[in-house]
Amino acid sequence: MPIQDALDGMCRYFGGDYDPVTRTYRSSPVTGVGVVRRAWPADPRQEDYFLGMDPGARTGSVIVIWIPRQHEYRRAIGGEHSGVKQIVYDTLLNVYLRSRTAYAEDAQDDAYALRDALVAHMRKDRTLGESVFQAGEHVSESGGDGIDFEYSQPSTKAGLTKGFFTMRFAAVEFTEA
Repeated sequence: MPIQDALDGMCRYFGGDYDPVTRTYRSSPVTGVGVVRRAWPADPRQEDYFLGMDPGARTGSVIVIWIPRQHEYRRAIGGEHSGVKQIVYDTLLNVYLRSRTAYAEDAQDDAYALRDALVAHMRKDRTLGESVFQAGEHVSESGGDGIDFEYSQPSTKAGLTKGFFTMRFAAVEFTEA
């Protein structure tokens, strides 16, 4: 499977249908996600953070899914000349948050709630909508070790709190050797 197909499939799983006009995935099944992208936008749109949410939603997000590293190796099955190649995509969900809450603590709670929602959605289907063989599982040979998170410190200015966190996991695919 080409890397573009794996990336598109993961974007569809977390972001919903693809809109070719905006180059985004705009109907996320995950509460709190406005838009999912497969690259950083040249001109980010603030309304994307709250797309499809109730007008009173206090926190929204845009996710950029990125595969910064890929590792491939042979899995011998049935002798030295047969087998499959295992491809491991080091996958990052870069989650950008915007919150209109009165308190930064509430925005941080919303970030943790979104983290929980993303993990719950991922646990529903380890193939991420059949985009890969499995994702978020322990893969010792290539460094994938479940699902990891790293958070930034939120900042508040002019009544808007901005935050960021990264969700990292290995997505595995197999192909004929």
